[in-house]
Amino acid sequence: MTKFKEIINIIIKFFPLQLVFLQLKKSHFIVAIWLVFIGFVTQSIGAKFGLPYLFLSPEYLGQVNWVSYMILGFAIGGFYMAYHLYSYIILGPSFPFLVTFSKPFFKFSINNSTFPILFYILLVTNIYDVQHNEELIGLGEIIGEIIALTGGIILFILISVFYFFKTNLDVLKLKGRKKKKKESRGLYSLAKSLFAREKFWFQARPTITYQPSYYFSSLHKITRARPAQHYDRKVIRDIFRQNHLNASVFELALVASFIAMGLLQDFTLVVIPSGASFFLLSTILLMVVTIFYSWFKGWAVSLIVLTLITVNYISDGTGFLRSDNKAYGLSYEQDVPYNLAVLKAQQFDDEAMQNDLVHHIQILEKWKTKASLAQGTDNPKLVILNCSGGGLRAAMWTHYIMQEADERTGGSFFKSTHMITGASGGMIGAAYFRDIYANTSFEERLTKKELYLENISKDLLNKVAFNLAAHDIFLRYRKFVEKGEVYLKDRGFSFEEQLNNNTEGVMNKTLGDYVEPEFQSKIPVMIYSPTIINDGRRLIIGAQPYGFLNGNNFVHKNLGPENVEFIKLFKNNRALDVRNTSVLRMNSTFPYILPMVSLPTYPKVHIMDAGIRDNYGTKSTVRYIVSLQDWLRENTNGVVVVEIRDINKDYDLSDDGEFSLFDRVIKPASNFYGNFYQSQEFNSNELIESNLCEDLPIDVLTFVLRKDPLEKIALSWHLTQREKNDIKRTFQNEKNQKELKKLIDLLAP
Repeated sequence: MTKFKEIINIIIKFFPLQLVFLQLKKSHFIVAIWLVFIGFVTQSIGAKFGLPYLFLSPEYLGQVNWVSYMILGFAIGGFYMAYHLYSYIILGPSFPFLVTFSKPFFKFSINNSTFPILFYILLVTNIYDVQHNEELIGLGEIIGEIIALTGGIILFILISVFYFFKTNLDVLKLKGRKKKKKESRGLYSLAKSLFAREKFWFQARPTITYQPSYYFSSLHKITRARPAQHYDRKVIRDIFRQNHLNASVFELALVASFIAMGLLQDFTLVVIPSGASFFLLSTILLMVVTIFYSWFKGWAVSLIVLTLITVNYISDGTGFLRSDNKAYGLSYEQDVPYNLAVLKAQQFDDEAMQNDLVHHIQILEKWKTKASLAQGTDNPKLVILNCSGGGLRAAMWTHYIMQEADERTGGSFFKSTHMITGASGGMIGAAYFRDIYANTSFEERLTKKELYLENISKDLLNKVAFNLAAHDIFLRYRKFVEKGEVYLKDRGFSFEEQLNNNTEGVMNKTLGDYVEPEFQSKIPVMIYSPTIINDGRRLIIGAQPYGFLNGNNFVHKNLGPENVEFIKLFKNNRALDVRNTSVLRMNSTFPYILPMVSLPTYPKVHIMDAGIRDNYGTKSTVRYIVSLQDWLRENTNGVVVVEIRDINKDYDLSDDGEFSLFDRVIKPASNFYGNFYQSQEFNSNELIESNLCEDLPIDVLTFVLRKDPLEKIALSWHLTQREKNDIKRTFQNEKNQKELKKLIDLLAP
């Protein structure tokens, strides 16, 4: 029994295990970071939004290959070393025997590698799974990518180890040093002055110290730990202090490199994989926390919280560190009033509403001439396209349906389409098809069909994530000037730039560039309706005026308008000069991924995704049909509403079973947000059914990407090859083919 207790005692005191136990006890911050990253790579966290693919299928220069994996590995290596530095500062003084090592930090890192090794194993396992099953890559290429990943990790660690071999002290080195040594200038001197406060920390020795039983003295050798009680405490303090100072120099060098990458991100080569960006960001955060702990020890957490509160107060009261994202091209020189009195006077103008209706009837007359030729009838069917949101999957799905419908109807589909509305990614895919249509022939669109589809499905997340990590959180200093207005080059700018690159610049226009083509009905009109988060109203953005979308008789005039027209509100702010890509972005502003857009009003209003109010465009469609129903009855054979949806309309009743204690706390909030889209479905169906106009036939055709919310196509600005294949394959299912046949029959001559 005694022998058994001794074995258990030796195991429990094994240095790597002691470090894990102490981290679980004292270092909750770093444990939480590890759990988050492990959740990402095991696809337990963020799978719905495609976040695991940032780490499992990294993209660099538009390609997923061994280079992208090596860069990711290099960033992971940096995070590993930051983790070891953090642990060394927090836990190192609790183990005085470390000073007996010839290479103390190196050997500490070997024994502190439980979490890194576990993470690496899970990462490699899931990389194989994703690359094999999602990206459909062969075994040989996958092995090459894993080797590159491993090589990147090892390369950074080797660089770090070389530095610490040269600079770290042990007992023998300290005793052999000369009493007087001329200190070098530069980065080392800066670090020493910055971290002089460490003396305060080292004078306060840990109340509890530990003596391990065994430790890894090398990667393959276990050695009994030597006691350090006989060493002078001052000697131990000096060794730790000097080694921490060397670590501080290393940290400063990493921060400098990080800032340099932010400065140079206009160069494509510098824009590393977004997964690597997240590791870089975590590395910086970890080093900041490390600095606080090295200076203030037990006061660190309190001071970090106090610092965050102070910075927040300063930014709110003075505008310091606060920089709003803007709609590029829009003038911010003067703010316009935004209040109920102004909105009522501006948006509830009977004369303007009648003028808007006459304006759209003129457009419809031109549409009728074109559609009549396409359908071979004097009273053609008018097609309205409703596109749901859903990130890049919705963009690709919408564009693909429009390609197929146009091809299978011999071009009649888009010639018959008068209006397009909706939210987020679906509108991006539709806008891309509209611009291609305006610049190509029917034959050219067929020839380049696969190229266009590949363009709209290219990654939009990588550059956004890099900008978020390297610029938006800490620095926010890169700016550009357009038409005399200064704008910030934040992740909103990166999104638009990447979208233009992916689509070969065909959408790089202003809102005003679409006024004449829409008016002449050369292309369908598009109505964007992002949400004003200040009051929940919809911001109606389009190249044409849409005053009648608030209703014909304004019976709720006392409540004010539900819709606020962009071009009328900002008529003196160059509203038509706003970039088309900025309009698309405002309509697709997914929280945190893209920044809220601020508009030049007082008080300032902020804009977010159209899907917050209407993810399908139904409200705009119904209001449009009701307002123009008289003309539609006399001049058309009915309206065809084509819904291109991210998910099926039908939702089964859920059975959550009995609620646990945690469920009773979580379910009220989770069910509210979980049923958000279902609520919009009920509202949409009610609008369609209650607003159908008498004697005006309305056919609703629905193309559905996913039958079930749990079907695995991520809501993200990144798609894997398997997801792209699934999107194309879904079009061939029985339901979608039936809807296509109905559409062909409705538009047939």
